[in-house]
Amino acid sequence: MLVPLSACDGGPGAPGSSTPQGQQQTGDDQSLTPTQYGPISAADIKLMTIVRQTSLREITVSQWALQRSANQFVKQAAQTIIDQHVQLQAHDLQIAQMMNIKLPDQPAPDMQVGIDRMRNETGTTFDDDYTNTLRQGHAEAFILIGKVRADTRNTLVRSFAEQCGEFVKTHMQVLESTGDVNFEKLPVPAA
Repeated sequence: MLVPLSACDGGPGAPGSSTPQGQQQTGDDQSLTPTQYGPISAADIKLMTIVRQTSLREITVSQWALQRSANQFVKQAAQTIIDQHVQLQAHDLQIAQMMNIKLPDQPAPDMQVGIDRMRNETGTTFDDDYTNTLRQGHAEAFILIGKVRADTRNTLVRSFAEQCGEFVKTHMQVLESTGDVNFEKLPVPAA
């Protein structure tokens, strides 16, 4: 589930804010903050924040999938997700450091609910919850990634969004290959 930027970090200018240090965002979420890599928007920072939180969640629950699942396709999906989220997280943290952006060090509260729910699940209950929770989360992230990739003016965020888009497509495909995704539970696309 996507989390508003303000819910992740207290909003621009707040203590622990994701606004680059020494810079002020003005106006609404459409404002831009200058960086040496091009202006950065609230949507750019939101993508970086969500990727960080998602990486924390998905590495954890995917490690559980490797340990708990009897479904070889779930294990293959989990290993792919771990490998790619480790790369994505490293890239995310690197560009955040380059632009002096503080990213969270724990999943968003709604993500933590899913982690807590899966913590004690086993067997097909775990497999179903894992694949469907992650598949829906990837679909929601894919929308934000596409928007940021299309509209960002920041060269670092543009390349990062490109990498995110490729990995998210792969994750949706490997999750779907498990046979456990319930497409009936996915939201109907808006016209």
